[in-house]
Amino acid sequence: MDTKQRILQVAREAFAENGVKDATVRDICAKAGANMAAIHYHFGSKEKLFMAVLTELMLSSEKRYPSDMGLAPGASAQDRLRAYITSLLYRIAGSGDAQEEKLNKLFTQEFCDPSENFGELMERFIKPQHTQLLGIVRELLPKGAEERTVQLCTSGILGHCLLFDNLRQMILRICPQISLDALGVEFVAKFVFEFSLAGIAQAKGFKGE
Repeated sequence: MDTKQRILQVAREAFAENGVKDATVRDICAKAGANMAAIHYHFGSKEKLFMAVLTELMLSSEKRYPSDMGLAPGASAQDRLRAYITSLLYRIAGSGDAQEEKLNKLFTQEFCDPSENFGELMERFIKPQHTQLLGIVRELLPKGAEERTVQLCTSGILGHCLLFDNLRQMILRICPQISLDALGVEFVAKFVFEFSLAGIAQAKGFKGE
Protein backbone atom coordinates (compact mmCIF):
# COMPACT_ATOMS: atom_id res chain seq x y z
CA MET A 1 0.00 0.00 0.00
CA ASP A 2 1.47 3.36 -1.00
CA THR A 3 1.72 6.41 1.26
CA LYS A 4 -1.42 8.06 -0.06
CA GLN A 5 -3.55 4.99 0.55
CA ARG A 6 -2.07 4.48 4.03
CA ILE A 7 -2.94 8.06 4.93
CA LEU A 8 -6.48 7.63 3.61
CA GLN A 9 -7.00 4.43 5.56
CA VAL A 10 -5.74 5.93 8.82
CA ALA A 11 -7.68 9.15 8.21
CA ARG A 12 -10.87 7.19 7.68
CA GLU A 13 -10.39 5.57 11.09
CA ALA A 14 -9.42 8.85 12.74
CA PHE A 15 -12.35 10.86 11.39
CA ALA A 16 -14.84 8.09 12.18
CA GLU A 17 -13.55 7.80 15.74
CA ASN A 18 -12.88 11.45 16.61
CA GLY A 19 -14.72 13.59 14.10
CA VAL A 20 -13.09 16.18 11.88
CA LYS A 21 -12.41 18.73 14.59
CA ASP A 22 -10.62 16.40 17.01
CA ALA A 23 -8.75 14.24 14.52
CA THR A 24 -5.23 15.63 14.14
CA VAL A 25 -2.88 15.57 11.17
CA ARG A 26 -0.03 14.75 13.54
CA ASP A 27 -1.73 11.58 14.81
CA ILE A 28 -2.77 10.53 11.30
CA CYS A 29 0.81 10.93 10.06
CA ALA A 30 2.24 8.98 13.00
CA LYS A 31 -0.12 6.04 12.52
CA ALA A 32 0.33 6.07 8.72
CA GLY A 33 4.12 6.21 9.00
CA ALA A 34 4.18 9.40 6.95
CA ASN A 35 5.45 12.92 7.50
CA MET A 36 3.37 16.10 7.57
CA ALA A 37 4.56 17.07 4.11
CA ALA A 38 2.96 13.93 2.66
CA ILE A 39 -0.54 15.07 3.63
CA HIS A 40 0.04 18.50 2.14
CA TYR A 41 1.50 16.96 -1.02
CA HIS A 42 -1.30 14.43 -1.59
CA PHE A 43 -4.30 16.32 -0.16
CA GLY A 44 -3.42 19.92 0.69
CA SER A 45 -4.99 20.14 4.16
CA LYS A 46 -6.84 18.17 6.81
CA GLU A 47 -10.15 19.45 5.48
CA LYS A 48 -9.35 18.27 1.95
CA LEU A 49 -8.19 14.94 3.35
CA PHE A 50 -11.61 14.62 4.97
CA MET A 51 -13.24 15.32 1.59
CA ALA A 52 -11.07 12.57 0.08
CA VAL A 53 -12.35 10.16 2.74
CA LEU A 54 -15.95 11.16 1.97
CA THR A 55 -15.25 10.76 -1.75
CA GLU A 56 -14.14 7.16 -1.18
CA LEU A 57 -17.26 6.63 0.93
CA MET A 58 -19.50 7.90 -1.88
CA LEU A 59 -17.72 5.84 -4.54
CA SER A 60 -18.09 2.70 -2.44
CA SER A 61 -21.78 3.45 -1.86
CA GLU A 62 -22.40 4.09 -5.58
CA LYS A 63 -20.67 0.84 -6.52
CA ARG A 64 -22.72 -1.14 -4.00
CA TYR A 65 -26.06 0.50 -4.77
CA PRO A 66 -26.01 2.28 -8.16
CA SER A 67 -28.94 4.63 -8.66
CA ASP A 68 -30.31 2.47 -11.49
CA MET A 69 -29.82 -0.74 -9.44
CA GLY A 70 -28.57 -2.47 -12.57
CA LEU A 71 -31.64 -1.89 -14.74
CA ALA A 72 -31.28 -2.64 -18.42
CA PRO A 73 -30.99 0.36 -20.80
CA GLY A 74 -34.36 1.66 -21.90
CA ALA A 75 -36.14 0.87 -18.64
CA SER A 76 -39.36 2.80 -18.05
CA ALA A 77 -39.46 5.96 -15.97
CA GLN A 78 -41.47 4.13 -13.31
CA ASP A 79 -38.87 1.37 -13.05
CA ARG A 80 -36.08 3.93 -12.88
CA LEU A 81 -37.90 5.84 -10.15
CA ARG A 82 -38.34 2.73 -8.05
CA ALA A 83 -34.66 1.82 -8.57
CA TYR A 84 -33.57 5.33 -7.57
CA ILE A 85 -35.63 5.26 -4.38
CA THR A 86 -34.44 1.75 -3.51
CA SER A 87 -30.80 2.73 -4.07
CA LEU A 88 -31.09 5.84 -1.90
CA LEU A 89 -32.78 3.97 0.94
CA TYR A 90 -30.16 1.21 0.88
CA ARG A 91 -27.48 3.88 1.17
CA ILE A 92 -29.34 5.47 4.07
CA ALA A 93 -29.75 2.11 5.79
CA GLY A 94 -26.01 1.51 5.55
CA SER A 95 -23.99 -1.68 5.42
CA GLY A 96 -23.91 -2.33 9.15
CA ASP A 97 -20.21 -1.46 9.36
CA ALA A 98 -19.72 0.69 12.48
CA GLN A 99 -16.97 2.83 10.98
CA GLU A 100 -18.98 3.46 7.83
CA GLU A 101 -22.03 4.41 9.91
CA LYS A 102 -19.99 7.07 11.73
CA LEU A 103 -18.65 8.44 8.46
CA ASN A 104 -22.18 8.54 7.04
CA LYS A 105 -23.23 10.67 10.01
CA LEU A 106 -20.35 13.03 9.31
CA PHE A 107 -21.43 13.17 5.67
CA THR A 108 -24.99 14.05 6.72
CA GLN A 109 -23.68 16.82 8.98
CA GLU A 110 -21.56 18.14 6.15
CA PHE A 111 -24.52 18.02 3.78
CA CYS A 112 -26.72 19.99 6.20
CA ASP A 113 -23.99 22.52 7.09
CA PRO A 114 -21.47 22.38 4.23
CA SER A 115 -17.90 23.48 4.65
CA GLU A 116 -15.92 25.37 2.04
CA ASN A 117 -14.60 22.20 0.37
CA PHE A 118 -17.91 20.31 0.20
CA GLY A 119 -18.80 21.96 -3.11
CA GLU A 120 -16.60 19.47 -4.99
CA LEU A 121 -18.63 16.54 -3.67
CA MET A 122 -21.86 18.37 -4.49
CA GLU A 123 -20.76 18.80 -8.10
CA ARG A 124 -19.38 15.29 -8.48
CA PHE A 125 -22.04 13.21 -6.73
CA ILE A 126 -25.11 15.00 -5.43
CA LYS A 127 -26.01 17.31 -8.31
CA PRO A 128 -25.74 14.61 -11.02
CA GLN A 129 -27.97 12.30 -8.97
CA HIS A 130 -30.44 15.12 -8.42
CA THR A 131 -30.44 15.88 -12.14
CA GLN A 132 -31.12 12.22 -12.83
CA LEU A 133 -34.17 12.22 -10.54
CA LEU A 134 -35.42 15.47 -12.07
CA GLY A 135 -35.29 13.80 -15.48
CA ILE A 136 -37.28 10.81 -14.26
CA VAL A 137 -39.95 13.01 -12.68
CA ARG A 138 -40.11 15.23 -15.75
CA GLU A 139 -40.76 12.13 -17.84
CA LEU A 140 -43.57 11.00 -15.53
CA LEU A 141 -45.32 14.37 -15.68
CA PRO A 142 -47.16 15.58 -18.78
CA LYS A 143 -44.97 17.09 -21.46
CA GLY A 144 -44.54 20.80 -20.81
CA ALA A 145 -45.25 20.58 -17.07
CA GLU A 146 -44.12 23.63 -15.12
CA GLU A 147 -40.54 23.33 -13.91
CA ARG A 148 -41.76 24.39 -10.49
CA THR A 149 -43.97 21.29 -10.37
CA VAL A 150 -41.06 19.07 -11.43
CA GLN A 151 -38.88 20.54 -8.69
CA LEU A 152 -41.59 20.19 -6.03
CA CYS A 153 -42.29 16.55 -6.91
CA THR A 154 -38.58 15.75 -6.91
CA SER A 155 -38.11 17.44 -3.54
CA GLY A 156 -41.06 15.52 -2.14
CA ILE A 157 -39.55 12.19 -3.18
CA LEU A 158 -36.14 13.05 -1.75
CA GLY A 159 -37.65 14.43 1.44
CA HIS A 160 -39.67 11.26 2.00
CA CYS A 161 -36.52 9.15 1.68
CA LEU A 162 -34.24 11.42 3.67
CA LEU A 163 -36.56 11.64 6.67
CA PHE A 164 -35.56 8.03 7.42
CA ASP A 165 -32.02 9.35 7.83
CA ASN A 166 -32.33 12.89 9.16
CA LEU A 167 -35.17 12.03 11.53
CA ARG A 168 -33.96 8.51 12.34
CA GLN A 169 -33.66 9.08 16.09
CA MET A 170 -37.03 10.86 16.29
CA ILE A 171 -38.73 8.00 14.44
CA LEU A 172 -37.12 5.45 16.77
CA ARG A 173 -38.41 7.36 19.80
CA ILE A 174 -41.91 8.24 18.60
CA CYS A 175 -42.92 5.42 16.23
CA PRO A 176 -40.15 2.79 16.00
CA GLN A 177 -42.48 0.42 14.18
CA ILE A 178 -42.06 2.47 10.99
CA SER A 179 -38.29 2.88 11.19
CA LEU A 180 -36.22 1.73 8.22
CA ASP A 181 -34.73 -1.06 10.32
CA ALA A 182 -38.14 -2.30 11.42
CA LEU A 183 -39.82 -2.26 8.00
CA GLY A 184 -36.85 -3.09 5.80
CA VAL A 185 -35.57 -1.23 2.77
CA GLU A 186 -37.62 -3.09 0.17
CA PHE A 187 -40.91 -2.46 2.00
CA VAL A 188 -40.19 1.23 2.54
CA ALA A 189 -38.96 1.63 -1.04
CA LYS A 190 -42.18 0.13 -2.40
CA PHE A 191 -44.28 2.41 -0.19
CA VAL A 192 -42.33 5.58 -1.08
CA PHE A 193 -42.45 4.63 -4.76
CA GLU A 194 -46.23 4.11 -4.81
CA PHE A 195 -46.80 7.19 -2.66
CA SER A 196 -44.64 9.22 -5.05
CA LEU A 197 -46.48 7.96 -8.13
CA ALA A 198 -49.79 8.93 -6.54
CA GLY A 199 -48.42 12.36 -5.68
CA ILE A 200 -47.10 12.90 -9.20
CA ALA A 201 -50.46 11.86 -10.64
CA GLN A 202 -52.21 14.36 -8.40
CA ALA A 203 -49.67 17.07 -9.27
CA LYS A 204 -50.33 16.75 -13.00
CA GLY A 205 -53.12 19.28 -12.77
CA PHE A 206 -51.66 21.38 -9.98
CA LYS A 207 -51.43 25.11 -10.66
CA GLY A 208 -50.97 26.44 -7.13
CA GLU A 209 -53.49 29.21 -7.65
